[in-house]
Amino acid sequence: MEFKSLACALSHTTAAALLACGSLASALAQEPYPARHVEVIVPYAAGGGVDAMARSFAREAAQVTGQSWSVVNRDGGGGLVGFTALANAAPDGYKVMFSPASALTNAPFVTRTMPFRPEQIEPVCQVFENVFALAVRQDSPMRSLQDLVARAKAEPGKLSYGHAGPASVPHLAVAAMEKAQGLRFNAIPYRGDGAMLPQLLGGQIDFGAPALSSIGGKNLRVLAVLSDKRHPSVPEVPALTEAGFPAVTPGLNGVYVPAGTPRPIVEKLQGLCRQVLDSDGFRKAAQTLQQIPTWLPADAFKQRIDRTYRMHADLVPGLNLEKQ
Repeated sequence: MEFKSLACALSHTTAAALLACGSLASALAQEPYPARHVEVIVPYAAGGGVDAMARSFAREAAQVTGQSWSVVNRDGGGGLVGFTALANAAPDGYKVMFSPASALTNAPFVTRTMPFRPEQIEPVCQVFENVFALAVRQDSPMRSLQDLVARAKAEPGKLSYGHAGPASVPHLAVAAMEKAQGLRFNAIPYRGDGAMLPQLLGGQIDFGAPALSSIGGKNLRVLAVLSDKRHPSVPEVPALTEAGFPAVTPGLNGVYVPAGTPRPIVEKLQGLCRQVLDSDGFRKAAQTLQQIPTWLPADAFKQRIDRTYRMHADLVPGLNLEKQ
């Protein structure tokens, strides 16, 4: 998987063609960026942890640039709807994506027909790593990961759980758990944590695999962190690997633009990412959301996305997940 500029081939309108192929792109590259409102696409429903981090990012970006930045939720298809909207947007820097890389690293293996090509997307920077967990209500009889595993083995397919959508990080993480110990759960996809958590709190599902950033103050018990190490926000909770399960890659959240966006604009956005991550406002918001800002520049972010894609190329076919 490689990220290459498509130039004229990506153009869907006369303006986009000019942006990708000639004089208008040159003019955009020379003007101050941003010179007007920027739309931030979030490919998940409002109310989840990624949405909250995106809104904090947009607020700080507005402070830094003096221009308005607004979040638009384009949810559906485990992120594919939003990424498709970005792939078809004019490559001018005024529509950007704030999202995990799941649509690039996970979705190709569980989607019959991808609505966009990965090379239509240009990663700009990593902003943070979104760590997920296994969580139950406080009154659940399952008080530990061992309890959950024991019940799953005693009643295969009975325990229901919610995840953030097909091919999402928690979906693949729990599927890997099932494969590792011969478990079978009843997986129920939702359009993000915002839609899943009311069902978990209401008792409609037995457990959930939400992001840690989504469950602060939600009166849930965390059984395990879907990571290879403990998380500082819940240091008493074991990592999944401590129980002998395979390591999983967290959600690699960052900023993206359509391929063909002029290089000077991509570089300005990359620098802006670093400024936002260094700002007191964003760091305080991240702490409140139990997140740790983790910046990577474009090249390093692309390399990590590629590594994760290759890891899933080895993992997912063996999970026998039904393609959607």
